[in-house]
Amino acid sequence: QGGIHGREYITTSVLIKAVKYLQSLPFNGTLYIAPAINIDGIKIVDVQIKDGVIIHKAVSPVLSPNVSCSIDWDIRYSRMQNHTGEHLLSGIAHKMYGCTNVGFHMGNEITVDFDKELTDEDITVLEAEANKAIYKNVSVVAEFPTEDVLKTLDYRSKLELTENIRIVTIDGFDICACCAPH
Repeated sequence: QGGIHGREYITTSVLIKAVKYLQSLPFNGTLYIAPAINIDGIKIVDVQIKDGVIIHKAVSPVLSPNVSCSIDWDIRYSRMQNHTGEHLLSGIAHKMYGCTNVGFHMGNEITVDFDKELTDEDITVLEAEANKAIYKNVSVVAEFPTEDVLKTLDYRSKLELTENIRIVTIDGFDICACCAPH
């Protein structure tokens, strides 16, 4: 199925693994960033979930019912690093200034929105602290702790989660519920 919307081609051809992964995420609507994937060599520029249907927006039509997909690893890896950097910055801002991350945007620019205004000096301190962690090459671990362990963790989360809670820990800097690649 599909159609043309402006210059983007919309296809509802979806891989079963992609469906299961996207349906497991704790939101319904716009994904935080377009995937770094190609379907039959055609670049996917956006993914939306509407009424339980996952819609891939492609640069040209995807016509075959049987497709092969690939990840653009350079883009994916860059986004993984940037997303981990957002966790690092948000964790430090939370510990130092009591800030809550209320938004994160990756595109041509990367922005992080906090619920408190930070001064230029605060931002300089955050940057220096984040760079210290990067220079130290601290560990980043993603895991699904047991319910008993989860109860003992003081972790950041934007949502009230009740099952399949994946925790990303940046040693000494952040503990946060997150389902995205790192």
